Amino acid sequence: MPLPQRNFGYFSYESDDGTTYNLKADADWAAVSAHGLAARANGQPRLIGSGLQQPRRVKYVDLTTGRSVQGPVGTAAAYAALNIGDTHAFPVVGSATAVTYTLAAKTGEKVPGSVIQTSLGDHA
Repeated sequence: MPLPQRNFGYFSYESDDGTTYNLKADADWAAVSAHGLAARANGQPRLIGSGLQQPRRVKYVDLTTGRSVQGPVGTAAAYAALNIGDTHAFPVVGSATAVTYTLAAKTGEKVPGSVIQTSLGDHA
């Protein structure tokens, strides 16, 4: 039996402000319906995670080994529906069987401010 391999692709991600982006994610992660990622759409801007902008994410931990897996959550509704303590079985590279992980952390979306400050000269 072949061992699982990680495959990445682009999926649709809806920001909290309603903007829809294409976001790169692991295909196994995106296949979990609870993560709210949908098939990508041509013409949508690509979300590039940086220090200023990050998608909402969740982190699962294998309570036996301490290993973790994390990834983005595509919609605010899917994020709200996930609860600390939820479990999911994920394929693990090097193992022929899936491993059950427990949801341990949720991190909200990070969006840079869009207000630009202007400087006015002193008036004497």
